[in-house]
Amino acid sequence: MTRYNVLLVGVGGQGLLTLGSIIGNAAIENNVHVTIAETHGLSQRGGSLIVHVRLGEGSSPLIPRGAADLIIGLEALETARYIEYARENALVVMNEFLWPPPLAKTPSLNTIIDEAGKRARLYIINANKEAERATGLVVTANTLILGYAIGVDKDFAKLLGGIDVVEKALARVFRGKALGLNKKALRRGYELAVSQ
Repeated sequence: MTRYNVLLVGVGGQGLLTLGSIIGNAAIENNVHVTIAETHGLSQRGGSLIVHVRLGEGSSPLIPRGAADLIIGLEALETARYIEYARENALVVMNEFLWPPPLAKTPSLNTIIDEAGKRARLYIINANKEAERATGLVVTANTLILGYAIGVDKDFAKLLGGIDVVEKALARVFRGKALGLNKKALRRGYELAVSQ
């Protein structure tokens, strides 16, 4: 099997490491080899954060530029910054959320959407708003966007064993009330994707 490369991008505090852990646990549950590596600078202070998830056999943990099959972007500017990782005809699922750094001139959300759309098949969802609607908590946006990505990317869904296996994997990451809320967010994201 050829490796399937998933790049998770955003800023520190958005739950990208948790998202990588959920994907990794689902892959293991589905008997798919997975390698996860993260690269970050000041991510704890809202800085850039990238998580490389490689599904399938192979040794290198980092996705080369131009080789990502799927990019899940929790923040629009970071999605634009790492769009060069997308292979031709890659799929990008982007949160309609812009968190510009202080004192920096940044492009508008519409400009980012236009540019990203030229490089990949772009799906946009306001994961923050939808997560708040579904669970009352914006912090579940990472799980919601994962459900959405599973709904729009059949190859990714198959590698993870589908939505039911991913839901099982949530129990390895969350407990109690957090588990229930994240299951709800995951299902809501999936439903939004398959209903469009």
